[in-house]
Amino acid sequence: MPSGGQLTAAAGSGGPGAGHGERPPVWRPGMGEEVLSGLYREVFAAVVAASGPVNGVELTRAVGRESEIKNEVEKIRHRAYVLEKRGWLVRAGDGRFMPAPGAVGRDASPASAERPRPGAGTA
Repeated sequence: MPSGGQLTAAAGSGGPGAGHGERPPVWRPGMGEEVLSGLYREVFAAVVAASGPVNGVELTRAVGRESEIKNEVEKIRHRAYVLEKRGWLVRAGDGRFMPAPGAVGRDASPASAERPRPGAGTA
């Protein structure tokens, strides 16, 4: 019975696409990109690193995939849509992606992902 409020990941599911990381959890205050895995983490990091909103082709290039191959662009765009639905990214009116305001603090840096957060995991 599915529950949208549960953050338990099916880490051992081994289903199709398992090598690309499990679906990301819904973003909540205190979460950092370290909870993301696989292409989800790569896509989120690429959006954060961009100087402004990015489209699917730009994201595909940023994660080192062939942007001339439509299927590759669609794979990356799909990851960005999932991250949007789970609160990590927002989409501009023109379809380009940018980090959600709360998901990345202005003082955030890649090193901040290594810092343990007191109280993380408490509701």
